Amino acid sequence: MAKAQSASPETATATFDRGPARYFHGREKILNTFDELAENAVKASGGSTFIVQGAPGAGKSALLYECEKIVRGRGWDVVDLVTPSPLWDPAALRRALGFGMTRNVVMGIVDLVTNKFTGTNLTSNIPEVTPTTINVLEKYKKPLLLILDEAHTLWEAHKPNREQTGTITSVLNAIHNGKLGTPVVFLAAGLGETIATFREWGISRPSEGCSVELGALSKESEHAVIQDWLTKDAMVKGAPTTWIGIIAKETQGWPKHITSYARIASNQIKTDNGEMTAEGIALVLERGKEARSQYYEKRVDDFEGDEVICLSEAIADIRSGMSFKKELVLSPLTEKYGADKAKNLFRKFSEKGVISKDGLLHSVPIPSMHDWMKAELDRTRKKLEQSMEAPPEK
Repeated sequence: MAKAQSASPETATATFDRGPARYFHGREKILNTFDELAENAVKASGGSTFIVQGAPGAGKSALLYECEKIVRGRGWDVVDLVTPSPLWDPAALRRALGFGMTRNVVMGIVDLVTNKFTGTNLTSNIPEVTPTTINVLEKYKKPLLLILDEAHTLWEAHKPNREQTGTITSVLNAIHNGKLGTPVVFLAAGLGETIATFREWGISRPSEGCSVELGALSKESEHAVIQDWLTKDAMVKGAPTTWIGIIAKETQGWPKHITSYARIASNQIKTDNGEMTAEGIALVLERGKEARSQYYEKRVDDFEGDEVICLSEAIADIRSGMSFKKELVLSPLTEKYGADKAKNLFRKFSEKGVISKDGLLHSVPIPSMHDWMKAELDRTRKKLEQSMEAPPEK
């Protein structure tokens, strides 16, 4: 059997956080609900909204792409909103829909003797009179899917003013309640507080199953994705059952980690000429763990070290993957930072997907991230102890 060689380092550290999944499995119930929503929108010449919320790496963007495939198969038009401004700016919406923004102007002179006209057509930059955002959508008679991905970051970067907020509320209400007289579905995805944010815009009572929180994939779907990577991408020799089981213990059903580990494993198998070796799987686990740790570090980059330590200390005794009361975290944050900053920090931890709602409770949505936070806390404590024990420099 061939001896394992290390796959290239860039393979382990590259991140592939967004976009379509190369091998997609699972989420059948959600996709079936969306399919029914699209079908009913056409039948009723109306529309609705579909909101997807989930922690980082839950597979939100991949799910949006699968939803897009469904409606394209039905002959719908699809518009990806690069920014949310088309929701309040009619001109931006017209551009997104591909409507022309110029008019032809005829210029010339009339010969009063011969009564003949000589002139030319010019294209003017004078914009046409722009209707309201709702008017633009009403005039678009083809079934239309509007997609807003990474909604949480877009609101931060393009925060609407009071007037724009009023327009957003009116537009989303018109879509959500099917009042446009044409099939329009608004599909959005984002982190932590996305559902709550859209509730502020008027989407308070979504249709059943049309406001979803993404979690881990089922074991069956997880194994299917890993198998596709190893058999279809790596063209592995033999049945990869053992490798699939070993990798799944590390990925815990989390789409981001499944893709990361499976990609590393695929590249390792290619390096080893299609063979699965003991040395190869050891390298996969090592590189996968490195990539996973780097990913978690990036998740908390926006926080001060003391803020992350305070959170980690609060949940250190909670078993990874298990739920806890909000007060367990809010109380020590309040004691350290005061009530106002504590509330803002808790909301920020939620918005960034570090913690998330779990029914009436909260949790760190990725169990392995909870493990990582505990390990980092232990490592930090040891470093602090060592610094206290070190003799003073002479």
